[in-house]
Amino acid sequence: MPTGARHPRRTKLARIGAIAALFALTAVPLVAAGASGEEQSDLKSRMEAIQARLDAATVKVEELREEQDEVLHDIADIEDRMAQLEDSNEELEKRVVERANAMYRTGSSGMVEVLFSADDFSDLTSRAELMSRVSLDDSGVFVRLYRAEKELAALSAQLSDEKARLADTEERMEAEAQRLQGEFDAVAAEYEELQAKLAAQAEAAKAANSAPAAPSAPSAPSAPQAPVRFTGGMTCPVAGPVSFVDSWGDPRAGHTHVGVDMMAAYGTPVVAITSGTVTYAAYDGSGGNMIFLSGDDGNQYWYMHNQQNLVTGGHVSAGQQIATVGDTGNAVGTPHVHFEYHPGGGAPVNPYPLVASIC
Repeated sequence: MPTGARHPRRTKLARIGAIAALFALTAVPLVAAGASGEEQSDLKSRMEAIQARLDAATVKVEELREEQDEVLHDIADIEDRMAQLEDSNEELEKRVVERANAMYRTGSSGMVEVLFSADDFSDLTSRAELMSRVSLDDSGVFVRLYRAEKELAALSAQLSDEKARLADTEERMEAEAQRLQGEFDAVAAEYEELQAKLAAQAEAAKAANSAPAAPSAPSAPSAPQAPVRFTGGMTCPVAGPVSFVDSWGDPRAGHTHVGVDMMAAYGTPVVAITSGTVTYAAYDGSGGNMIFLSGDDGNQYWYMHNQQNLVTGGHVSAGQQIATVGDTGNAVGTPHVHFEYHPGGGAPVNPYPLVASIC
């Protein structure tokens, strides 16, 4: 089982904080502009409720994925130990035969007859009490083989238990992943409605701040616009309901996780986080459909497990759709975008703070 300190699970509370900040920035101008519609607090509470539902389901899926990896790690350890024992047993079995032949040649025929009257080799090795009648060297060979056979039997039973545990974990993970997909489907309509209202209110606030003073009449409210999700020239890589936790450094199939898994419904648009050039768009065995984006800001952004890549190269703008969310590669059953952040095109760093601040 992998060891090492585990960081506590951190869900996307930063996103709720960003939403709260948006309300704080726009509340006064909206009131001044006479904006109509739902109260600010109601919009905020509805968005928080949606995100809480998604995050709760995502945490369960991530916990089961971690449990699955731990079981797979244990199974690999057991199988490695069994392979080592089987290799060493071959040598021990040869030595047992050699010692038996030597005993026969020296006239210890009675001992040889007792040894080879066993029904099978396992029965022979279990007669450890006979070793008191032969030399210490002979005894050591038989005892080591006997102990190795016993350990192999115990490991075989342990392996069966771990495989049963793995099947149970994967069954529960599949059920939770399906439940998460159901949550995404259930909140999709309300989520888009709230995003549109937030965008409309933000546009109204912008218009109110930029409009010249008109003492004769208040400014007319702006018409609703498409949802705006840009922050500092960047936009969330997933353009729809999304949920993720800080899983940086978690075990993943023999290595540590070097990205953030952004859970979303199948087919949800995947967009360019910033403007840049697509330098790689192809299928990889474990990463599935992948896209590497070399940002105009000098950083690289990697997207994996896409259901479909919609671009093959060229320059894209921030917010432009480049793929759809899927579960290709080794992500079958858990649709998400594995997103990596490579500052300056170098080694990856934890992308959670970045995406949590803009999603």
